[in-house]
Amino acid sequence: MDYINSLREALIQAGYGRRYQKLCLEYADNLLNNQLPVIFDKKHLSLLMGVEPSILGYYIFNSDNFYKEYKIPKSNGDLRVLSAPSFNLKSIQRWILENILYNYQVSNNANGFVIGKSIRDNAEPHIGKEIVINIDIKDFFPSINFERIFYLFYNSGYTKEISYTFAKLLTYNKLLPQGSPASPYLANIICNRLDKRLSGLASKIKASYTRYADDITFSGEANIVNYIKTLRNIIESENFSINENKLRIQKQNSMQEVTGLTVNNGVKVKRKYKKNLEQHIYYCKKYGVYSHLEHTGAKDKSYFKEYLYGMASYIKMIEPDVGEYFLRNLDEINWDY
Repeated sequence: MDYINSLREALIQAGYGRRYQKLCLEYADNLLNNQLPVIFDKKHLSLLMGVEPSILGYYIFNSDNFYKEYKIPKSNGDLRVLSAPSFNLKSIQRWILENILYNYQVSNNANGFVIGKSIRDNAEPHIGKEIVINIDIKDFFPSINFERIFYLFYNSGYTKEISYTFAKLLTYNKLLPQGSPASPYLANIICNRLDKRLSGLASKIKASYTRYADDITFSGEANIVNYIKTLRNIIESENFSINENKLRIQKQNSMQEVTGLTVNNGVKVKRKYKKNLEQHIYYCKKYGVYSHLEHTGAKDKSYFKEYLYGMASYIKMIEPDVGEYFLRNLDEINWDY
């Protein structure tokens, strides 16, 4: 017996009237048609989560108190604010991610924080193009507020109570926090309409379009630079803004980069990154690991071996043969610590 028939039987046995039965069945049917789990109220949600209703209620109404803020330096010297939820709140957010959010489809153009996709997938459509345009969305997560998240769930068929509950548990100070396990995928869902509009423009002007979180890339023939104003208008009309300092127009006769990878002639790791690893391996082999670390002033650096193997594994993900070469060389080092 399917869910709707089971629900109908349960409502009849509980003695509910026909009008209430009809409302419940229509509500459930709408959510199921949207491929979303049926949740009637907070008590029902707490049962599904395996959390006491009183405890869940406390987290809903006091969610802002369960975050710690960390400031992490960016490469340009600015600070990125990371709002990290407590262990229990993070567990609740992960439940919402795995049981609710993953039921939403995201655009094929979205490659960041999508299962089975990587920065390589994000870069490949832009190989060998005459022009590559990089656009960075300014304050990406904080641009997504409580209201946008509430209406995502409400317009999907959930009640105001459940929509409010999800929005409250997934936001910090009424904004999408950078630190929640649910935020990246939720941002992808919110960006569905943006992706659809930018993909439509790309198709119209015979360009390629991808997005990796807040990094937008367009590539194609020289004429695509004429559409930067249109790109800006679309992005701003979707309540985002462009970081003008990071807008780059890259021509074929210079290095073209997409999310840290070069795309002039296939997808490759930047030469500087590989050269850095090559030098570490050379000096470790010649002078020994500890002597190399002492010479570079990093003798107290923890996990140096894991750090180098991580670099090689990253290269292997993008350039398998080159990555294997570096891994073989790392295996030849005498790791004396």
